[in-house]
Amino acid sequence: MTRPLLSRKLDTLYFVFFLIHLPIMLFFDLTPLYHTSLLPAPLLTLRTWYNSTYGDRFFSSSPPVWFPVFTWLELLFHLPLTLWAIPALLREDPRVPLALLVFGMETTVTTVRGWGGLGGMYGGYLALGVFMTLDCYARLDRLIAKQYRLEPVSRKQI
Repeated sequence: MTRPLLSRKLDTLYFVFFLIHLPIMLFFDLTPLYHTSLLPAPLLTLRTWYNSTYGDRFFSSSPPVWFPVFTWLELLFHLPLTLWAIPALLREDPRVPLALLVFGMETTVTTVRGWGGLGGMYGGYLALGVFMTLDCYARLDRLIAKQYRLEPVSRKQI
């Protein structure tokens, strides 16, 4: 039987993150991939305001050469995973730790790659990515250890 989401504190954290992450991706991060005729004026205004306020070089008119690859990664990996993770977290899908382990590692690596130009602005993504990776590794470790009657490497519940 599925436990209530609010009784699973870390799953609740991840659920809220993905609920916030989804509109940010759709209405901000992925807009460079949209045809200009599909961009409503408010989205263009938001991006202009963001660029002038924060000076984020990744969303400027000339981002680093490697950055568009991360945008495509967000479209092809983050978006589908987010759309899957939201209901999966609600129903306590047993595949969540595996999917979020990969997501956490990918988020950590891509955030570290851009850290020099990002500064503390994306610190939350880095912290969540590292924490999610460690948490999901520990969950999978305990599951595998139980299955094979081994001593788990991660003995402590996060």
